[in-house]
Amino acid sequence: MKARRGFEEALENTLFREEFPFGAVTRRGFLALGLASLAACTPNVRRKGVPFVRQPEWVVEGGRAEYVAAPPHAGFAEPVLVRTYQERPLFMAPLAEAMSPYPLAGLYALYDPARKGKAPDWEGFFAAWRRALAEGETLLVLPRVTSPRLEALLERAQRRFPNLRPLYFEAWSLENVYLGAELLFGRRAWPVYRPEAAETVLLLDLDLHEHPAGYALWGALAKRRVPPMNRIYAVESGASLLGTMADHRLAMKPSGVEAFLRALAQALGVLPGSPPSDYGGFLPALAEDLERGGLLLPGVHLSPGAQALAMAVNARLQAPVAYVEPPERVAATPRAWAEAQEAPRVVWAAEGPEPDLKGKAFAARLSLYPRSAPYSLPLAHPLETTQQARDAFGRLWLSQALLLPLWGGKGLEEVLAGLLGEELPAYTPEEKRALAEGRPLEEARPLALTPRPGLEGRLPPPPEEAPLELTLRPDAGLYDGRYRENPYLQELPRPLTRLVWDGALLLSEKDAEGLGLLEGVRARERKGDGRRPLLRVKAEGKEGLLPLWVEPALPAGSAVASLAHLFLPGAGPYGVELEATGRDYPLVSTQYHGHLGEVEAVRVMGEEEALKAEAHGEKHISFYPPWPEGEHAWAMSVDLSRCLGCGLCTLACQVENNIPVVGKEEVAKGREMHWIRIDRYYSEEGVLHQPVMCQHCEKAPCEAVCPVAATEHSPEGLNLMVYNRCVGTKYCSANCPYKARRFNFFSYGEAFVGKGDPRKAKESPLALLMNPEVTVRSRGVMEKCTYCVQRIEQARAQAAVEGRALRTGEIRTACQEVCPGKAIHFGDLKDPEDPIQAHRKEGRHYFLLEEANTWPRTGYLAHLKNKNPKLEANHG
Repeated sequence: MKARRGFEEALENTLFREEFPFGAVTRRGFLALGLASLAACTPNVRRKGVPFVRQPEWVVEGGRAEYVAAPPHAGFAEPVLVRTYQERPLFMAPLAEAMSPYPLAGLYALYDPARKGKAPDWEGFFAAWRRALAEGETLLVLPRVTSPRLEALLERAQRRFPNLRPLYFEAWSLENVYLGAELLFGRRAWPVYRPEAAETVLLLDLDLHEHPAGYALWGALAKRRVPPMNRIYAVESGASLLGTMADHRLAMKPSGVEAFLRALAQALGVLPGSPPSDYGGFLPALAEDLERGGLLLPGVHLSPGAQALAMAVNARLQAPVAYVEPPERVAATPRAWAEAQEAPRVVWAAEGPEPDLKGKAFAARLSLYPRSAPYSLPLAHPLETTQQARDAFGRLWLSQALLLPLWGGKGLEEVLAGLLGEELPAYTPEEKRALAEGRPLEEARPLALTPRPGLEGRLPPPPEEAPLELTLRPDAGLYDGRYRENPYLQELPRPLTRLVWDGALLLSEKDAEGLGLLEGVRARERKGDGRRPLLRVKAEGKEGLLPLWVEPALPAGSAVASLAHLFLPGAGPYGVELEATGRDYPLVSTQYHGHLGEVEAVRVMGEEEALKAEAHGEKHISFYPPWPEGEHAWAMSVDLSRCLGCGLCTLACQVENNIPVVGKEEVAKGREMHWIRIDRYYSEEGVLHQPVMCQHCEKAPCEAVCPVAATEHSPEGLNLMVYNRCVGTKYCSANCPYKARRFNFFSYGEAFVGKGDPRKAKESPLALLMNPEVTVRSRGVMEKCTYCVQRIEQARAQAAVEGRALRTGEIRTACQEVCPGKAIHFGDLKDPEDPIQAHRKEGRHYFLLEEANTWPRTGYLAHLKNKNPKLEANHG
């Protein structure tokens, strides 16, 4: 495990040497430089612009355009709408059901200068590859392949080069799902769920970033989290975001999850016999609810026997699930990693953990970033190449190249075509129409499958129980490590732990106490000390070092680690041994940065209580005179029943508003720049999430104290920041009860664009990532959420050009646009047709810290629970 996470050095140290090269500043020197420092603020970066003499016909007036693309993540297409400015992709919004954070954060990789290596010699590589194929068997290790065109190219390459042997590698495999279908139906298949049609849903060790359709599954579930509600149960061995949204949750070891599934199958008559336990009344209550229209959603990592049982239970319940052909012809598995280690000739084009390729007769790496190998060739970014891939619902999508490869990269389809000495064919008219219309080229075809009798005789034995069982899962930000170069994802706080720039071994309080480490961890937590014990993790004959993080939502006997920080090329769960090293490792969690303390931040209501509750009357009492009213009154509402705490809103806000990444050391000091934070609360009702951004108060405490009128109130209700007035007194931050403001202590923006060096910001390609409608703030400036005021003004300008008024719902903020659960709504309080009117009249609507009497424009809808009255409170 690498010790470094973030910038090479503290940003303030770099800037200190830049501004004071003569050494330390004395008190007299500081006073002498005082006036100069006030007058010489950070200089503006001036760039020269040259206008078109003759504007090309493809240049859109205003510079903005939208295109359909389907960049793949872990082999699965994610259809998105890419927004460009003067040919530069700047933002993505989901085109179909929902979008994960990976394509959006991938915009950073598109412009990242770290991708630039030596000028690629593709012809030389192809010639060397052909010579290696003539000498003997050569492995081509590919990631998950869901593209029919790539599969066809691969077949032709194998016919021409018999020594070409393809392998498919993924650290997080879907093979168990296909094997489970084969056990039950006699053939491999892929399930496509429709959870919005189910009254009761059981989440079986499932989280949204672990399933290819995870974000879309939550989008479907969230549709029923308003009255009349569905009911969600969760049985899991980890601490998942989806599990936190359940009405009832049962946590147990990985082996216990499969044992519970067998007991559930017995209770429903799928397997013979009686359940050995009723799990404290949880099992009979769940079985009764499932009989009224239920659905099981199992995690893809569960064993083939568990997958077959879950499919059999769904067939028994007549659940809303269809089966389609597996999206990958050959399942990508971790086994390819070990084979590549031993093979004499390897071309590694997979993602995630990489084997050692030293000492081989022929070795090449194809990757987005330069790697150490005899042949290191750049792969093109998904927006730099044409390709096709299937999504998690079995539909085939096309993607188009929005710009030429910046660093000479090629897509995998182009690489195989180059090996064959061919060129990829252009898209057909039908393919172009599919792209123009924003639809899939091919829909999934459901299979007519019937469960075969005698499943109990074909089921493998259940997994053996170990004292401590380790599961390795994808990281919510870095996945299996393939996004390690992306600072957007490194600094995006992880769900529940809120860790940034690092991974950890998650253990329950009981297991940490068994190691004798719990008391020390709690003592450090009370002091705000981020250091944690470093543990030696031993499993499958291998070992690694990981810091400990105590997670209260984990069950005893279950340990969870990220595939991005620990990889074992086998099938988990693993029996694991832990040993304290006596050393510490500094971890950084943002949970208590801006924490509101012991207040009623998240309100929780039952479904019946919410239906009976009356609208909350707003008390508008203030000594301040009223602001003059404008044409619109912008406001926002956040439905906490639909908010999963995934952080996609934080990432979208960061990309849209040019918010820099500051590095681990600066975050440790509470200086992260995100305009939206997700507060996480452990309560008797379970784990609760709440996004907190600037509340745009009508009587904002920040406005009255600013000595230079940098924070202003607009007639339409926006709390504005005039950046060129701000002198950094931070009075506004001290007066903000929501702690939703961020201060640029250093040149974070320039350092982010310059990859740690503010002086390189002018020449960096990352400058192309910056939204031209939003100022890139420099040091000494306070900033915060603006309700995406640039989008308001763009829509207003477009309406003026078309000679009309703004339409209801025409303006969508970045956070609203990407939210998978549609928890965020931005609207106009003066528009009687706007849905925000109904939100304000709901009985569960409330304002955060209403006792502060700030009259926020951002309101919240209470988190709803649909409890089963037959269950005891300890299962909540």
